[in-house]
Amino acid sequence: MHRFLFVAIVLCLGATIAKAESSAQAILRHFYLATGGDAWQRFEECDSTGDITYLQKTGTVHYIEDLHTGANISDIKIPALGIKQTDGNDEMHSWHTNNSGDVQLFSPAESVNIDDRYLTSRAYWKPNFGGATVIVLAPKTQGSTTWDRLEFKVPHGKGFTLWINRETGVLDRTEGSITKQFSDYRSVNRVLLPFREQIDSARGELTVLYTSRTLRTNLDNAAFAIPFHNDYTMPPSGEVTVPTDGGLGLQAKINNKGPFEAIFDTGAVNFISASFARQLGLMLDPENIKFGTSSPASIQVHTAHVDTLQIGDLILHDQTFYVDGQSDDVTDNGGTPVFLVGYELLRRFAIKIDYGHQSITFYDGPRFHYTGSGTAVPLQLKDDGNGLYVDASIGTATGRFVIDTGNEFGFSLTTKFTVKNNLVRELGAHYLAYNGRGFAGPSPPAYLTRINNLRIGGITAPGVVGHLTTDPSDTSDLAGNIGQSILTHFTEVFDCMRGQLYFEKTKESDQSEPFSRAGLVFDSFGHGLQVMTVLPGSPSAEAGLKTGDIIATINGLKPSDDTLQPAFLQPPGTVLHLEVHRGSETHVVSLTLRDIL
Repeated sequence: MHRFLFVAIVLCLGATIAKAESSAQAILRHFYLATGGDAWQRFEECDSTGDITYLQKTGTVHYIEDLHTGANISDIKIPALGIKQTDGNDEMHSWHTNNSGDVQLFSPAESVNIDDRYLTSRAYWKPNFGGATVIVLAPKTQGSTTWDRLEFKVPHGKGFTLWINRETGVLDRTEGSITKQFSDYRSVNRVLLPFREQIDSARGELTVLYTSRTLRTNLDNAAFAIPFHNDYTMPPSGEVTVPTDGGLGLQAKINNKGPFEAIFDTGAVNFISASFARQLGLMLDPENIKFGTSSPASIQVHTAHVDTLQIGDLILHDQTFYVDGQSDDVTDNGGTPVFLVGYELLRRFAIKIDYGHQSITFYDGPRFHYTGSGTAVPLQLKDDGNGLYVDASIGTATGRFVIDTGNEFGFSLTTKFTVKNNLVRELGAHYLAYNGRGFAGPSPPAYLTRINNLRIGGITAPGVVGHLTTDPSDTSDLAGNIGQSILTHFTEVFDCMRGQLYFEKTKESDQSEPFSRAGLVFDSFGHGLQVMTVLPGSPSAEAGLKTGDIIATINGLKPSDDTLQPAFLQPPGTVLHLEVHRGSETHVVSLTLRDIL
């Protein structure tokens, strides 16, 4: 049974201290007796529901308190503001679910969480103030009302002050990380509880009006469970490792069909092409949905329900896939149906991408604990959908970057970040070139330059090739996109639940990013390498190559679809012989590689 005990006699440790503690004891005893006294001892849980108003919009709130430990859960829904989230705090975890239902875990040892549990458990009524140091402040009077004020410092907490009404004996206000005011006290099972709470914050006033507050003598432990996703199965070890092609291509089954090659893309949701959906026999929702892409444009998609998605011994149930709704032939690599997985996996699992060993490991998110030697970088999740962000800097220019394993083309900087920091001039960028494409079409062209001072948290990425956008059609507020050109130099472990991205160094980590020593920027559309940009003064320009040319062979061999194209990364002085198609003409040209950037 949960009980609040008082020490009747305070030992004199010194006249000043004894007087302060006695005064604090008296004030708190007045508070205790005024709100129910020994009636509090009967109850373990308080379950409250009501209405919440924020930014002049109204929603609902459900708040559950463990009166013994201080654990608590608040569930808030304000449809007009698109808010649907739950927050929990207990001795083992502090957690939050966003509008998408994704669980994020935080340290319960953070000072604000310690204070929150102390207040929820009413630990100020426990012996020795529940371990807190208490200072009696001068009372405050406004009009006819006087408040006794007690300043609390809980070990490892941030600290707060209680304002206790001298006449009524009830708690009118707490001041700490936030200011909260209490009023409209009503009797619930002989205990006085406030039915109105007002919270003042920098973002605006929040008001809670409880319509029901129930005190229970027994604790419902299930009500305090963290709402982790439970729509998957995996081995008891909580770990599944699968081989990959290029670090990101893995084999997966849909509805027990396959396996098919899927790409693990941290910047994508479950996504398939229309042709692949037909091949699988999936029924599409007729409603069109606007879908953002990596380019400034967007596309229209449909959704389809999938019973099972299987990757190795990992099985996810009842998954939603987005299906391209504008064309029947959205394909990649010259005819292979597009099949992407990403955010739905990151919501549930910690994921290790090991490019060196060509594997991906999925760890059960709730049970995961990182034990590697990597450097932790804070990872931020987009509140209203998929998106993983980190803070990074180029010299003194800092910003928020998306982490995108699906970005094959390069490290890109947005127009806003580039222009604000005058990076084209500062970095000496003068090559304007093709900058890749997304599902909705090509991205705006970008200036190419070598960047030697990129930092991602405590990680330095030397010799990165930057793609600097200045096109006004790029309206992103982000700083840029960190893709494969940087990520493949490390092994990454994504722990989205705990907001951490770990970079483990490899033999590639200290090496500069290679750039085409032919001075070519190209893309692959399934019929060879298509030249998109020929850099002025480069070996390709001297050899007479032009935009639109198709490179059919290199030294007699058909080139791969790799956008880095290893043949063009060979040492300076290497001579290459290219078969080039230009319209109906075929040309054979030779060029000698040299460093361009």
